[in-house]
Amino acid sequence: MDRKGLVAAWLAGEAIVIWRIVHKSHHIPVPGSLLGISLLFAGLALVSDLFPPATSIVTLTAWGLDIAALFDVLPGGLGGQISEAADTSAKAQGESTATASANTGG
Repeated sequence: MDRKGLVAAWLAGEAIVIWRIVHKSHHIPVPGSLLGISLLFAGLALVSDLFPPATSIVTLTAWGLDIAALFDVLPGGLGGQISEAADTSAKAQGESTATASANTGG
């Protein structure tokens, strides 16, 4: 993989962030909100420049970050399902702990 993959991952990440902001706020994002993601991908590009053998790993990391961001973008997607399941599990565990302590008198 070469620099083209990293640039494509950066553009995809920018598109995800822009889509998320437009979808939720119904206005185009301010430049500062895109600065953070641009700096992140610039840092990945710097690592790729300093350590050329790591270029493929850096590119895969960039695409992995895009996929992780995409899970939060999709309505009711995997990211939302995982957090909902964790909340439900925590509630159930809290209720069972409260019930157990009430039964033991503690």
